[in-house]
Amino acid sequence: MLYNSFLFKFSSVDSKTYPASKRTRWEILEELHNQTNWYDVEHDGWRLPANEEPHDWCGSWQTKGCLNVEGHAHTEYRGKIYIKTYQRSCYRASCEKCYMKWIAREANKATRRIQKYEEISGKNAKHIIISPPYWLRFSSDKELKKQARLRLEEAGCIGGTMIFHPFRFNKEQKLWYYSPHFHVVGFGWIIGTDEIYKQKGWIIKNKGFRDSTFSTFFYILSHAGIKKRSHTVTWFGGLSYSKLKVEKELETDVCPLCNLKLEPLSFFKHGEPPPPDAEIEMFVDPDGWSPKFASGLYYANKGIDLRL
Repeated sequence: MLYNSFLFKFSSVDSKTYPASKRTRWEILEELHNQTNWYDVEHDGWRLPANEEPHDWCGSWQTKGCLNVEGHAHTEYRGKIYIKTYQRSCYRASCEKCYMKWIAREANKATRRIQKYEEISGKNAKHIIISPPYWLRFSSDKELKKQARLRLEEAGCIGGTMIFHPFRFNKEQKLWYYSPHFHVVGFGWIIGTDEIYKQKGWIIKNKGFRDSTFSTFFYILSHAGIKKRSHTVTWFGGLSYSKLKVEKELETDVCPLCNLKLEPLSFFKHGEPPPPDAEIEMFVDPDGWSPKFASGLYYANKGIDLRL
């Protein structure tokens, strides 16, 4: 069988198992979506993630790879090509099908930025929640953000990221309601919060250090506010874009043998099944594989009759 040879990675999206008593993040989010007013709650254009229909291609399984057989000749996979299957995603926060990939991508980028500052400063990031007084609740999100940054500076926060949360969840009523606040992953001693509350009415809660920065961001983003033409994740202070430069991640969408960029591929061979709907990376014979957007001349030169 074609897909039993040269397999070095295989993982199905449904292959993980969990203890019956422990619900996955996905299960918890699905419950919050389907058993609450998740899809209906809105304020001034702000909504919760996963509130729009996906594109018809979202989640479809695709294949990309490297057809550079000559470039693989010096390896143990001589004469083979590299293929990789994946699910196509729009990476929109609003997409019901792709929002989890948006969360993971944003959490990864934010984690790298936090870790970079930790390396430079020798400090550890804290999770902070800051909420405005009731008389400011219906101010614009821009004004709330401006005031929140001032209060954070007064409390000793020297920089970090702010993620706006327009809504809170009432567990008893299973209801999301408007209650603006910000989740912050930032740095600095958080002091004088009682005095800030007495004088300005702002509530600042220092949740302290977290075992996993990525998991913290994943949680925060899972029910963050999203709005068209507004950034969900913003940076300030010592972690602003003008003050902290983070190297781009190395290109991962390349062939592990020759380092060429992967291209979309199609498989057409009579009697052979296409790749399964699962995440696979493997080296296979090149027969039957071609660039996805190849012309008819390409197939003719290969002696492939598409009419068969």
